[in-house]
Amino acid sequence: MIEADFDGAERQFEIKPESVALFEATLPGRSAVALLRKFTVGEWTAHDVAHVLSFALHGPTRDARQAWDFARLATRHGLPGVAIPYRPHPDVVAAVTASGPANFAPLAADILTEVLFREVPADDAA
Repeated sequence: MIEADFDGAERQFEIKPESVALFEATLPGRSAVALLRKFTVGEWTAHDVAHVLSFALHGPTRDARQAWDFARLATRHGLPGVAIPYRPHPDVVAAVTASGPANFAPLAADILTEVLFREVPADDAA
């Protein structure tokens, strides 16, 4: 979990381990690694920043969860996967737009880094 000032308040940002696969399914490139690479070379977009911050702050939307459940069911029955819709929360989009996405790009990169490289407690290690 990362604590940071956002839109005038101290907030907690975290993409929970059980939501990482769903998060990646909402990404256009379907990979947190690919998105982090965009951040590290400065090729991110305002939408990328808002997407990461919104998912980490608000979690998956109800529509994304429903589509995810359907996609997993479809896959079990040999049907093709479906795109998982995700729109960043309007408050996050407004804050990122008002303050400028470059102000929040490092936070989004930190969140992605935590998602990809967080330590797994010994009890959870396989």
